[in-house]
Amino acid sequence: MNVIARGLLKCLMFAAAAVLMPIAAFAEAGSAASADTVDSWQRIVPGPVTIDGRLYAPTCSNAPGTDPTFSYYFRKGTGDGLVVFFNGGGACWNGATCSKPRIEGDRATFSGPGNRLVGGVYKAMLLPGDGPAQMGGIFDRTNPDNPVRNWSMLFVPYCTGDVHGGSKTAEYKLPDTGETFRIEHRGWDNMQVVMQWMRTNVPRPVRMLVSGSSAGAYGAATHYAALRALYPDARAVFVGDGGQGVTTPAFEQVRNRNWNYQLPASVFGPDAQATPDAKVVARLAAFFPKDRFAQFTTIQDATQSAFYAQMASTEDCNAWANKMSDELAERQSLSNFRSYVAAGDAHTILRGPTFYTEHSGGQRFTAWLGALLQHRKLPGNQACPTCKVPFEACPR
Repeated sequence: MNVIARGLLKCLMFAAAAVLMPIAAFAEAGSAASADTVDSWQRIVPGPVTIDGRLYAPTCSNAPGTDPTFSYYFRKGTGDGLVVFFNGGGACWNGATCSKPRIEGDRATFSGPGNRLVGGVYKAMLLPGDGPAQMGGIFDRTNPDNPVRNWSMLFVPYCTGDVHGGSKTAEYKLPDTGETFRIEHRGWDNMQVVMQWMRTNVPRPVRMLVSGSSAGAYGAATHYAALRALYPDARAVFVGDGGQGVTTPAFEQVRNRNWNYQLPASVFGPDAQATPDAKVVARLAAFFPKDRFAQFTTIQDATQSAFYAQMASTEDCNAWANKMSDELAERQSLSNFRSYVAAGDAHTILRGPTFYTEHSGGQRFTAWLGALLQHRKLPGNQACPTCKVPFEACPR
């Protein structure tokens, strides 16, 4: 099995790992009851909302055979902080990728002749494990090493294939048959509805962590400026988990066209879409010099490597790691940016047990994150001593 297939398989296996039954559901986006209960997750199923004269109708991808219902979760804490977390789950940007939605566990069901089963590469609908109640990591209220265990949390699931940044209905063709189908890339639109609800139902925090894993790391960056405008007095930290922005110019052009990818002009200028993915976090850090920005990755992240290999049409196992290391070095020159590069090829850290055990960078990850959130002295950049590229031998 080559590195591309192996990386995609890891992505699929991880996404199916958690199981959730929602605690409560609300049909209206403005349901005040969802902010009344401490320490229990509330599931909100929003309806259409008009904002500044525009109607936003929340939806998942609406890929053939999927449930388009979109929802999100809130849990009120006892502390003065707020976590806004964007979940991940792959991405799609053309007929080849968008024809492989994850709709039955980790399988897609309409990708070829005979409706054969193939591996899905993006979350097309909300699956049983897409809520936070049974996730670990930062969602574990019981672990004393969790620096945000008593904070309020807003959890944004992912089901639009556009890393939470799209605002378009796109039409694609099945590669094998030429049959057309549509995908609702509405991640950006969905978040407008979520933030409208937050204005009424989420108390203003003293501290705020804006974060996300995998595709959610890009979502956290896309919506960071709007969340800062929503809570301008909070001491804010951004942490991107397993989303380093290693892409190609050709991918970015296709994505911009098919997703109508949104970045705020207030930070990125009138031609915001032209901002390379590798520059987004650096631009945010420069625009918000009093805030703190950080990223986590493993040196051989198999999932990020696999998606980059698809974009760049390469099987060089060093290609992603080399590009990631060079681009990360540029961000490390910023005074308010820090990074943690861990050993291995695992993908993401914030949602699982390695959140509490990772220490290959020279400092325990929970302690490093805690120092970021304390708004005292910034911790240093951490990297495992053996995290060097190119690798002498590609993993098998």
